[in-house]
Amino acid sequence: MRLIFATNNNHKLSEIKAILGERFCPYIFTMSDIGVSVNPDENGKTFMENALIKSNALYMEMKNKELLKDGDFIIADDTGLCIKHFNNAPGIFSSRFMGNITQKEKNLKILELMKDLDDTERYAFFITKLVVIEVDKVETDPKILDFEGKIDGYIAKKIEKTDGFGYDPIFAVGDYTDIYKGYVKTFSNLGIDIKNKISHRAKALLLLVEYLEKNHKI
Repeated sequence: MRLIFATNNNHKLSEIKAILGERFCPYIFTMSDIGVSVNPDENGKTFMENALIKSNALYMEMKNKELLKDGDFIIADDTGLCIKHFNNAPGIFSSRFMGNITQKEKNLKILELMKDLDDTERYAFFITKLVVIEVDKVETDPKILDFEGKIDGYIAKKIEKTDGFGYDPIFAVGDYTDIYKGYVKTFSNLGIDIKNKISHRAKALLLLVEYLEKNHKI
């Protein structure tokens, strides 16, 4: 069995390995491990569509190059931050939001745009859609599975710590009333170990783990 992830994002791969743990690490492969590279146009209208575009592109590339093996799992996810005030933007455009500026600049711009909002108007959520192409036998049609993870929270009022990556410094976990407790629990505040137990990506991947344990006796 191989769990082959359609990503070139080292931060994401580190999270995946940390979430799945040592038991699954021997089964985890990257595109470079397999000797392929795909970078499809993510032009889907939903997280599900984009994840399917990425997983299918890798599946077809491996199939065309005769690199598929019985028991392979081709896996891709699409993940995004959805902010209610922005009509759930950036959403599927999270990695491309606000154009060609640094992530720090994006985070600061979001805080600036939301600086006058009441605490109750700062709701946001992170979502991960995981699409898995299960190759039982190379010569037969694969099975397509999908798993979803979501975590509710809000946009903090300032950056207190910059650990993690992406929107971790401004996405706070829980309910906005936590603001009044004097501690804003952003992913950066919580740290990588706790984040990898409760995050949207963790929830989706742990559903995959349940499936593997039930159907493949891992």
